[in-house]
Amino acid sequence: MTPASSLVRPPLRLVSRVVADPGLLRSTAIVFLGDASARMLGFLFSVAAARILTPAGYGQIAYALAAVGIVTVLTNNAPSGMGRFLARHQSEPLKQKVYATNWLTIISLMLASSLVLVIPVGIWAGLGGAMLIALMANLLGTAVFQTYREAQKGLGRFWITGGYYVFANLIQLGAIILLGTLGWRSPALFLIVYGLAPIAALAVIYPLAPAALDFSRALVVWRQARAIARYTWPIILQGIFYNVWYGADLILIHRLLHHPAIGNYAAAKTFNMMLLTVMAAFNYALGPRMVRLADSALRGYIVNVSALSLALILPIAGGLALFGRPLIGLIFGSQYELAADVFLVMVCGQAIFAYCGVLQAIWGWGLSRPAIDSISSGTAMVVTLATGLVLIPHLGLIGAAWAYGAGATAQLAVLVSFTVSRIYVGAKPRLTAVRDLILELESAASA
Repeated sequence: MTPASSLVRPPLRLVSRVVADPGLLRSTAIVFLGDASARMLGFLFSVAAARILTPAGYGQIAYALAAVGIVTVLTNNAPSGMGRFLARHQSEPLKQKVYATNWLTIISLMLASSLVLVIPVGIWAGLGGAMLIALMANLLGTAVFQTYREAQKGLGRFWITGGYYVFANLIQLGAIILLGTLGWRSPALFLIVYGLAPIAALAVIYPLAPAALDFSRALVVWRQARAIARYTWPIILQGIFYNVWYGADLILIHRLLHHPAIGNYAAAKTFNMMLLTVMAAFNYALGPRMVRLADSALRGYIVNVSALSLALILPIAGGLALFGRPLIGLIFGSQYELAADVFLVMVCGQAIFAYCGVLQAIWGWGLSRPAIDSISSGTAMVVTLATGLVLIPHLGLIGAAWAYGAGATAQLAVLVSFTVSRIYVGAKPRLTAVRDLILELESAASA
């Protein structure tokens, strides 16, 4: 072997690993185009809201959205997993209908519970009056949005999930621009629009692209509904931990500091979400492919996926670190500029969390082990809250950024530990208890 060939072979092996699953890349590209367009519209919604409102008003929306993430955790996560079983039975429409019926039963119960719980949570968060109505609107919108997208994901119709996402966000953006032009510039009104837009979008999209979501009362099987509840509770628990963690920095800034620059911090955090846009599309396509993957292929596949994900994350994070701050001032307005040290810490934390999302997709969706996501997200929540309570009163906004990054780092440490110990040290990743639960769901669907 010549010296030149010895230098060329390692990069070629890396490239061959990255493109080893062209189907994943193709699905990722489809999801990315749809979700990236939708997230860009969501980003423009934030920009428009920030420019129409004052920084204080935009800060109020950012704080309310952090609270929305907590109160919508049941409706946001109850549909999770339904797509997995729809994907496994694409050639069996009756069995798909059984799954859809019983999953819709659980989703309805979760929505009813959330509508009751939202009142004390909203009052505790200081979101009464019109803001409480906005929280309820977001509960309804989230349930509709996540259920439809999960169903289409299970059917492999990624272009529909993206198109629906784009249309809903287009409605959001157009509505607040119209309201702002008419002089109606209320954070609560904008938040109501944010919540109801998915319902308006579905009214148009569903006749054109129906999903396997036909409810039949005769197909309600309470044994399966109970099994679905047991299947989804770790996902819901993970959602609680995740939403508390993800919004903890904003909530602590609001509660501990009443800092006038909370809108600036929120704008920078929103801007850094573009790092997650690519990875969200990647993870969305990754899960259904891993459902059909044999245990023997896991080790190599995870290495391939990790190589591709890092190849996506690192350049984007570097670009944000170099050019992010001036772009925020250009896009949001000079009044939203944030200190360089705070912004750099935020970018690093977001990059770490972006890679966490890949491992979560592997464990939660691909390997049906959502409890691992719960443990990692719970760890992130505890670390962020503890760090934030100590740092924010003394360091202000940079303390919040460090707390967020510390939580992401703790989450990554837990996920890497599970991945190494359960896959690369000989233990079987799909444990018997999980398989038994899946078998119970399958047997109930066949009854």
